[in-house]
Amino acid sequence: MGFLIIVISAILSIILIITISSIFKQMHITELQKRFDPYSLQNNARYEISFFDQVEIFLWKQIHKLSKIVNHSVVLKKQAEKYERYIDYEEKETKESIDYIAIKFFLGFIFIAFYGIAFLVKSNSFHPITCLLAFGIGYILPDIFLNLKFRKKREEVEEDLLKAIIIMNNSFKSGRSIMQAIDTVKIELHGPIADEFKKIYLDITYGLSLEVVFNRFYERVKLEDAKYITSSLTLLNKTGGNIVSVFESIEKSIFNKKKLKNELKSLTAASVFVFRVLVALPFLFTFLIFILNPTYFAPLFKTGLGICFLLIILSLFVLYVVTIKKVLKVKME
Repeated sequence: MGFLIIVISAILSIILIITISSIFKQMHITELQKRFDPYSLQNNARYEISFFDQVEIFLWKQIHKLSKIVNHSVVLKKQAEKYERYIDYEEKETKESIDYIAIKFFLGFIFIAFYGIAFLVKSNSFHPITCLLAFGIGYILPDIFLNLKFRKKREEVEEDLLKAIIIMNNSFKSGRSIMQAIDTVKIELHGPIADEFKKIYLDITYGLSLEVVFNRFYERVKLEDAKYITSSLTLLNKTGGNIVSVFESIEKSIFNKKKLKNELKSLTAASVFVFRVLVALPFLFTFLIFILNPTYFAPLFKTGLGICFLLIILSLFVLYVVTIKKVLKVKME
């Protein structure tokens, strides 16, 4: 049995080394290709797909197959609707929201496979709860990644939304229609804001009203400024009025809010930095003490009183973090 464990460990180590070396080699080749691309002629007649592209194509084929199975569940189809906001405009032809549910299941099964390999290598007793926990980690992992990506996208949209409103307002002043103004925004701007206005343009071409279109925009980005635009357009549609004056009011309001937000950010920058340092210090000191004396914290985990104290410490720390974050957070109406 010991010989089998050594063989399996050696095989896994070799596979890991080959994979890492292949990744670095491919990164080096890609970097060289980027350097020489501007000075070389591209041969369109012969296009070779790289190994990593082939792996990506293969994985997406498996995910699409799994999506067809998952799509039979009404509950999972309903749950997949919230992943619609993560699909970019260019990806609408190749990706569907149900694919993200399939990715969650796919990663869950991969983590179970990793647990199975670890079970074979260490030859420990098999625990179904640990197996379920491994699946849960793989199932939740895409949500963490997508939420981080969505936060970054929302920040970029919030940063460029004022530019979009200014472009639309100038288009209205020059006598252009709403469709032309939105088309100008998606051409002039780049990044997530351009992608969102492409979706807005597509929704209008489908015959949706302006307030419905911008309400869908708010549901995708969850920004207060987008909600303000939706409310203004809804009021304009019901009561009538000049769209130029409405967008001038929106532009002025967003500009003042952004200016105030930047001022508050600069005023609270020092406090936020101190808060982050104070949050990181306990972990840093704990790590240093553990390095110097690994058995120092053993009583906290091996005795009932130690576990009780540990829970109290963690509760007080979480309460401290939540309280300070609420104090530092300034809500602008």
